[in-house]
Amino acid sequence: MNGTTGAARWFHRPLPRPAARLRLVCVPYAGAGAGVFRPWAARLPADVELIAVRLPGRENRLREPPPADWPSLTGDFAAALDAHVPSPYLLFGHSMGAMLAYESVVGPLTRLPERVLLSGCRAPHVPRALPALHALPPEEFHAELGRLTATPADVLADRALMALLTPMLRADIRLAETWTHPAPSQLPCPATVFSGIEDDVAPPDAVAAWRSLAPHGHREHALNGGHFFPFTRTPDLLALLVEETTPAPALPRRSDGS
Repeated sequence: MNGTTGAARWFHRPLPRPAARLRLVCVPYAGAGAGVFRPWAARLPADVELIAVRLPGRENRLREPPPADWPSLTGDFAAALDAHVPSPYLLFGHSMGAMLAYESVVGPLTRLPERVLLSGCRAPHVPRALPALHALPPEEFHAELGRLTATPADVLADRALMALLTPMLRADIRLAETWTHPAPSQLPCPATVFSGIEDDVAPPDAVAAWRSLAPHGHREHALNGGHFFPFTRTPDLLALLVEETTPAPALPRRSDGS
């Protein structure tokens, strides 16, 4: 994999800012692509660059096999992040994207983010709140997709398109539904978690359980909305993300000059 090809496969920069002070790397939820984050880029501070992650099996990677298991997905993603995203950066993930962010920072990633931002995701030792659907027969599986992955109704109604997308959707949802760590590793960097008050996929108490895994610092935010609150309450979430990307004020110097 050469540098240009590797970066283009994994990362989309909707508004390139080569001289940015900070990068915000955003990992999508199950079934989604980098495009869901495109509208966010222009609403971040001018010295912050948004980098949206492109996972296998969708968008310009549609011909690639969808993610097969957590170790291979995490290893490939972490290698791409280490190779193509300079520090300092923040790592944001929503739902399955937050799971991938966690797996990366506690696993193969060698250059940690300044902070990991985990959205709409239960802590790894908390059981899932809803029954699994990744192994359902096709008609039942498709009926549940609109709720779990925000798949638009016109896409669900397009049989040819759904035949193309279903392997990727099943693979993503299987990863998310089978993700569990009864004795999870603690986060090696500070964390901020975001929950939707009406989220039945990752209820607020399941998201709050991340607190026990964040010895280096932890912040929590609860927003109105269901599982897709980052995309239905975008102004509210982006206001919090802007806070996360704003440098901490410098401490005043003491009178002795120290």
